[in-house]
Amino acid sequence: MKATIFLTAFVGFLMGFDSGLMAGGADFKNANPSPGSEQCALCQAQADFKNFWHAVRSDPQRKKLYVPQVVIWLNGAPGAGKGTNASYIQDIFSITQPPLVTSDLLNSPEFKAIKDSGKLVSDSDVTGLVFSNILKKQYVRGVVVDGYPRTETQSECIKLLCDAIEEMGLESDFRVVILDVSEETSIERQLGRGRRAMANNESVRRTGNGDLLPVRATDSDPDAARTRYQVFMKQTDDALRILQGRFPCCRIQADGSFDDVRQNIYDSLGNPKN
Repeated sequence: MKATIFLTAFVGFLMGFDSGLMAGGADFKNANPSPGSEQCALCQAQADFKNFWHAVRSDPQRKKLYVPQVVIWLNGAPGAGKGTNASYIQDIFSITQPPLVTSDLLNSPEFKAIKDSGKLVSDSDVTGLVFSNILKKQYVRGVVVDGYPRTETQSECIKLLCDAIEEMGLESDFRVVILDVSEETSIERQLGRGRRAMANNESVRRTGNGDLLPVRATDSDPDAARTRYQVFMKQTDDALRILQGRFPCCRIQADGSFDDVRQNIYDSLGNPKN
């Protein structure tokens, strides 16, 4: 696969997109979807995706785009173990770059306040950040994206990104990996992570050695932790199902011990060519 794409190669595609000619596209003027429907999510995704490509096209600093050979869309409820297991998953797929963690991209005070409440930031902001990063040179051999998509609109944006790549005669192997945990496990792990972080921070402040770790409000408040899990199940689990008919999708049981979860991951992904 040709890995690099000159920005000028997008002009014809973007003109077609602006005219509503993109594969899977719809007429915005005639579309009148019911609230919460997949059609509504698709229309919003088309608007977000169009804005993203326009920003890419007009960015004077980005003369080339790089299409990753493989993208692992890693997801799961809070406490499912995405951060714990992301590097193991990337090793299975021979990906050398560290995972791209969506939450790390959203580190402004504005986004932090929203995350601390257990809610989600806007689809457009998240999509722009994630897509602009995965199209960078360091990810050309592949990337694990931790924590995206979270909504139906974001899932539809992934499909549009794949359409764009295919429209230009290129290929990128998109795969979806979901780590499943129960509500009880999610809450227990969120609060456990908070306790460990707070103990670490107390030690750092007392001794002056080490680094402070971030502590979310949801890592210390059981109600906030429960809300965060429920928001995920309500908004994200259904969104992930949109991708199951389009891309290889693997749901992995992650309620068990560290070793049990690793074994489940290997049993499910040990041969990525499948």
